[in-house]
Amino acid sequence: MPRQVSAAPLFASFIVLVLFIPLLSGCEFDVNPMDIRTLAERSSSNDALACPAGICAVPADFDSPAFAVPVEQLLTIAESVIGAEPRTKIVAKDMDMPQIVFVQRSRILQFPDTVWVQGVKSGTGSSVIIFSRSNYGDLDLGVNRRRVRDWLGKLTQRIETAGPGN
Repeated sequence: MPRQVSAAPLFASFIVLVLFIPLLSGCEFDVNPMDIRTLAERSSSNDALACPAGICAVPADFDSPAFAVPVEQLLTIAESVIGAEPRTKIVAKDMDMPQIVFVQRSRILQFPDTVWVQGVKSGTGSSVIIFSRSNYGDLDLGVNRRRVRDWLGKLTQRIETAGPGN
């Protein structure tokens, strides 16, 4: 005779998960501006970094290009492009650094990831450092790498489409 499995433990786990997920929206995590150039260490399993060659203290996953626009304009474009991403909001700005901090939440479970976007001077123009990190867990299944690559591509496309000074 087949062994019967009780659905009670599975149901209880489901209820705990359903009750726990909404609480994450109120959880605190680091959203303070920080100078990404001086970042001392990273966790390669749940973060991603784009940085111009030779600028950051830690190795980057992607090299950021130079743009023929001033840093201030680059951050204005970044605010527009990244701010339009789904489930993304600005949580901090430090124009002295200059940097904008975003939080983007995952589609289903609403887990928050923090993304720092910092402008830097590069020759006569500017470049951007993007550091994206999961706030919970040790493995992000490549989400941060895809986000940084995609956002860097969208910034590049917007600046090249608009042209310098636009």
